[in-house]
Amino acid sequence: MLTLGPLAFTAPWLLLALAALPILWLLLRAIPPAPIRRRFPGVTLLLGLTDDETQSDRTPWWLLLIRTLAVAAAIIGLAGPVLNPKPETSGNAPLLILIDGTWAEAPTWAARLDRARAALREAATEGRETAIAVLTAPTPEGPVFRPAEAQLSGLAALSPAAWPPRAADAEALADSLPAAVDTLWLSDGLDHPGRAALLADLDRRGTVTVFQSPRPTLALAPAVFDDGAIRLTAIRDRAETLDSATIAAIGPDPSGVVRQLATAEARFAPSETTAEVALALPPEIRNRITRFEIAGTPSAGAVTMTDDALARREVALITPASDREGLQLLAPDHYLRQALAPNADLIDGDLGDVIPANPDVIILADVVAVTETERAALLDWIDGGGLLLRFAGPRLAASDIGRDTEDSLLPVRLRAGGRQVGGAMSWGEPKALRAFQPGSPFFGLDLPGEVAVRAQVMAQPDPTLAERTIAALEDGTPLVTRKRHGSGQIVLVHTTANAEWSSLPLSGLFVAMLERLAVSSRAGGDGDVDLTGTVWTADAILMGDGEVVSAEDRAGVPGEAIAARDLGPDLPPGLYSGE
Repeated sequence: MLTLGPLAFTAPWLLLALAALPILWLLLRAIPPAPIRRRFPGVTLLLGLTDDETQSDRTPWWLLLIRTLAVAAAIIGLAGPVLNPKPETSGNAPLLILIDGTWAEAPTWAARLDRARAALREAATEGRETAIAVLTAPTPEGPVFRPAEAQLSGLAALSPAAWPPRAADAEALADSLPAAVDTLWLSDGLDHPGRAALLADLDRRGTVTVFQSPRPTLALAPAVFDDGAIRLTAIRDRAETLDSATIAAIGPDPSGVVRQLATAEARFAPSETTAEVALALPPEIRNRITRFEIAGTPSAGAVTMTDDALARREVALITPASDREGLQLLAPDHYLRQALAPNADLIDGDLGDVIPANPDVIILADVVAVTETERAALLDWIDGGGLLLRFAGPRLAASDIGRDTEDSLLPVRLRAGGRQVGGAMSWGEPKALRAFQPGSPFFGLDLPGEVAVRAQVMAQPDPTLAERTIAALEDGTPLVTRKRHGSGQIVLVHTTANAEWSSLPLSGLFVAMLERLAVSSRAGGDGDVDLTGTVWTADAILMGDGEVVSAEDRAGVPGEAIAARDLGPDLPPGLYSGE
C-alpha cells in the first residue's frame, strides 16, 4: 500500500499509467487528421458562398484537457484509493490490544469491542499471537499472548470500570511485555498518570495505533449545598463540543419508586469547559435525592451520589417546661437550636406527638418523665433506626432512674446525684476533655483548650462501660456514652445542653459533635479527617456505566484506604458509612 498524506492506494503500480498521459494528449490532438490542400481552378466558382456547418481541423485544447483528466481519474480509481487509511502493521510481531477500560469509554463501549474484534480477526488471518490488557483491571502475571481466535470469547466479559488506571499498573504492564510487540490502544482520551511513559515504551517496542472516539466526554462534579441551593458543575473535555448538559436529580418518590425528581440545564460558555447551575428544591424533595446524573450519558463520571451533606435532618427537640422565664441563654434547648437550625428542620411538641412524625433524631434535654406508652413507642422508633440523644441536667441527676438496673432509654447505669468540680463546695479544677480515641465517632476532632466540664452525672462501673464510652474527660470519666438498640442507637451526654454545667455548648466542638452523631449535616461535608483505625462499609457502589448497585456482600474497607482515595477493585466509588 502506498500512502500519500491522508490518501493511500491498494494498487499503486497502476499509477504508472499516468506517465502515458502526454502520449495520449498527442494522439487526441491528431484526431481528426488535418485536411490535404489541393489546387482546383474551379474553386473560384465557390467564392462568395457560405457554409452553415464548420468543422475544426484540430480538437480544442479544453476538450483535450477534459478527456485527459477523465483518463487520469480512471487510472487513479483503478489504483484503489483509500481516504485516511489504517496504518499497516508489517511483520509477525505479537499484537497487544490495550484498553483503558474507564468510565469515559462507557458510552461507546460496544463500538470499542467491535474494533477489538476486527483487530483480532485480522490478526488471525495473519497468524499473529495476540493479548488483551485492560489498564483498570490488571492481572498479576501480565497479558498472556495466545492465538487470536482464543481471545475473541473473552471480549464479551469486559466492562468499563468506574475508576481510572493507576500509574503503577501501567509500569507493571510495560515490564511484562516482550521486546517486540505491536499495539492497538483503545484510548479514552484522558490524561491518566503514567500514560506518556507507557506510550513511549510501547513505541520503542513496535507500531502503536491509537483508536479514540470523537464523542465528547462529560463529567459531573460532586453536588454542593450552598446558601439554600444545590450547586452542580458539569465538565466537558473540549470547549468546542456541546452547548449544554441536562442534569437530573434521581430519588424515590413518596411511594418508594425511583424516578426523576427535578432537572436543571447547565449551559457552557463558548470558551469554557465547565458550567455551573443552581437547583433550589424544597427540603422534602432534597432529602429524597440519592444521585445526580447527566441525562443521556451512561457513565460513572456523569453521576454523583449524594450523602448526608444534602439531607436536612428532621429533629424533634423536647425539653421540660421552663421555670425560669426570660432567661433565654439558660434554657435547656437554646444552644441546641442555635446549632441545629441552619441545617435541620426542628420539630416541637410532646413526645407522644412527635414519634408518629418519624423524625430522624429525637433529643431529650434533661427530660426524665416518660410514660410507659411513650416508652414503648420510643423503643419501637429506635429499633427502626432512630437516634435518641439525651442530655443530662439537674432533673436527671436528682431522679432515681437507671440506678439499680439499666434503664431501657439510657446507655449506661447512673450513680445517684452527680459530680461537681471547680465549684465553691468542691476540690479541684474543671475537667478538660480527653482526646477522642479510635472507634469513637468523634475521632479526629480537635479539642479546643477552653472547653471544660464543671458538673456531670456519673456512670456506674460496668463491664460494658468502656465499650459504650465514646467521649471522656481527662481523668477517664465518661462524658458521652452510647449503646445500640436494634437498628438505632441511644446516646447520653453526661452534662447539660446549655452552659450551666460546662462550656462545651459555647464551642464549635459542640456543633461538630452533633454533626458526627448525624444529628445535623454540614453543607459541603466534613472534609478530610483522620480515618486511621476506622472501618467503613459500602452501602452502594457506582459502576462504570453509571449504574448504582447494592453492596451488601462487600467486606469492610479500612479508613486508611478511603483517606488515600486509591480507587480500584478493592475500593470502588460509592457511598460508604461508618460509625
